[in-house]
Amino acid sequence: MTFFSTPMARQFVGFDTLFEELNALADRKEPNYPAYNIAKDDDENYRIEVALAGFSQDDINLQTEKGILKIEANRAEEGGNYIHQGIAKRAFSKMFRLAEYMKVEDAQFIDGVLTIFLHKEVPDADRPKKIEINTKPKKLAKVA
Repeated sequence: MTFFSTPMARQFVGFDTLFEELNALADRKEPNYPAYNIAKDDDENYRIEVALAGFSQDDINLQTEKGILKIEANRAEEGGNYIHQGIAKRAFSKMFRLAEYMKVEDAQFIDGVLTIFLHKEVPDADRPKKIEINTKPKKLAKVA
């Protein structure tokens, strides 16, 4: 049994797996290759920009499954007689967990930068609704 003593954690009921996942993420060491940016354009639109110099569009595989966006590239290092090789072209796999209702709208690969456009579309049923307060007493049906 997990016991949460912080005031913030006590307000969340039924989120045990969320806290376990956050603890696991804190312990995970993520490689910093390839470099990427995450930008929030507005409340509903986001962008992920991944620097992929030396890769072609055919080298890149992009997919989503169960709220995970996965970017992979498989390209063998080229041989050669380099004096200095600072542009890495090694294979990689990078994953991003997407929030609920977050969908990939588009992806483009221009000038060595993969840009993934995301849109968060919350259904009307899940949007906040104002509840009117009635001042008249409601008549209860009599039970037979």
